[in-house]
Amino acid sequence: MTQLDSITWFVQVFWLFIIFFTVYFLLYRVYGPLSFYNQNLKAKKIESHYSSIVSYDFLNVSEKFKKFFLITNAL
Repeated sequence: MTQLDSITWFVQVFWLFIIFFTVYFLLYRVYGPLSFYNQNLKAKKIESHYSSIVSYDFLNVSEKFKKFFLITNAL
C-alpha cells in the first residue's frame, strides 16, 4: 500500500502541509475580512433599528401616559 510506503510518506505529508496552509492563508486573507465586514455591518443595522424601536416605544409610552392623565383628570 502506498500509504505505508516510507518513500512516498514524506511527499504526501509535504503536499498536505502545502495545500492546507495555502487554503488556510486564502481563507484568512480573502474571506476573513469580508466576513468581519458583513458581521460589523449587521451589528450596525441591528443597533440602528434597536435605537429607532426604543425611541418609538418611548414616544408611544409618553403618548399613552398623556391620554391616561387626560382621562383620569376628566373623571
